[in-house]
Amino acid sequence: MSTSLTDEQKQAWADDGYLIIRDTFSKAELDRVAGGVLRAVKSGNCLNGNKPYPTPATMYTVEGQYQDDPDLLFIAEHPAVLGPVEELLGGPACLSAFISYLKTPGARGTGGDYQGSHPTGHCDYKTYQQAGSSLNWLFAIIPLVDLDEETGPLLLSPGSHKKSRIVPVNERVSRVERANASDIAPLVDAKLRRGDLAFMSMFTWHEGRANGSDHDRFGIYNKYRALDAPPACGPQLFSERSYDTLSEEGKRLMPHHSDLPLAEARLIVEHDGTVLLSADDHNGWRLPGAPASIDSPTGQSVTSLLIEQLEVELLDSVGVEIPWMTFVADYSDSNGVRRVFAYSDDEGASEEAVSGQGFRWVDNSGISPLIEAEELDREDADAIRRWWEERCVRGTGESPTRAKQRA
Repeated sequence: MSTSLTDEQKQAWADDGYLIIRDTFSKAELDRVAGGVLRAVKSGNCLNGNKPYPTPATMYTVEGQYQDDPDLLFIAEHPAVLGPVEELLGGPACLSAFISYLKTPGARGTGGDYQGSHPTGHCDYKTYQQAGSSLNWLFAIIPLVDLDEETGPLLLSPGSHKKSRIVPVNERVSRVERANASDIAPLVDAKLRRGDLAFMSMFTWHEGRANGSDHDRFGIYNKYRALDAPPACGPQLFSERSYDTLSEEGKRLMPHHSDLPLAEARLIVEHDGTVLLSADDHNGWRLPGAPASIDSPTGQSVTSLLIEQLEVELLDSVGVEIPWMTFVADYSDSNGVRRVFAYSDDEGASEEAVSGQGFRWVDNSGISPLIEAEELDREDADAIRRWWEERCVRGTGESPTRAKQRA
């Protein structure tokens, strides 16, 4: 049975940008999930797994997309987590990232914000991250030890979530004006203890302090997003074994799962109600795109790297610079996953740049004849339909290089 929030708790979330529910989990539940984390770390099934546990001053990152341990993944679908998550997000949610950080004694604290306004605090809305580029997501944090002064507290800035703004680009896409550290209230100790549950807005500024104790600092730091707010960079793909580990009811939390490699990226370039098609090798038409040189669909930041490859290819082959793009859909075949993005060229720069027999612009009425004549891939046509018809909360995705150039 899912947990419901009180009016007071909802107001605290609205005011502060975070909500802490004390003593949420039983000792047995905490021992179970802690055991799952430690098994993954000790077996090397984690980032930094090449360093034998417990190497001092090391952060081990356990990524749920690689895991198949029910003692670990069960916590993702715990009703005490899911009920509030879906209340706070305003509807059905899914898991964007399952993460556990384990820091051995001496491990340092968090790094600063990528835009450079704070040396150690930051906000995790980022246009170049697969979880962080959604426009409606949150953290669900479960400390597995007391985060006291010695172990390294989690610091939060009350109300800082109100300082970032979502601004429409056009009727389909919005961008974010991220807050600067000078805009926010001072960071305060959340005083999280083992068994607490903390929800934190995507725009809330925070900092995790270094581990100055003689024991591990670890917990669960999952990210959930609203189902209708896809990450602009494209979603994290969970492995099939991770998906299979969830209960039948819980499988809805991983709508994006595959063991196939990301094989290709294509882009819908729209201008004035038309989309750009390029000639293929079979006397037909397709969305412009590029093959992917990414082998693992479950690795960190692969989606933004895919954007970068697509940016470079379109500049080289089409002569168009794409300042941002947003995820539309994935399609799979025996070769791998084709990821389709979209870009609204409201200024018409692409129409001016693209010319010649190898390109054409097609409006909605021209798509069906191409399909009937088998001159347009049905998956490309489906992606175009989704872009035109689906009413999602879409943001702007960027490559890491472009995002950090603007910082």
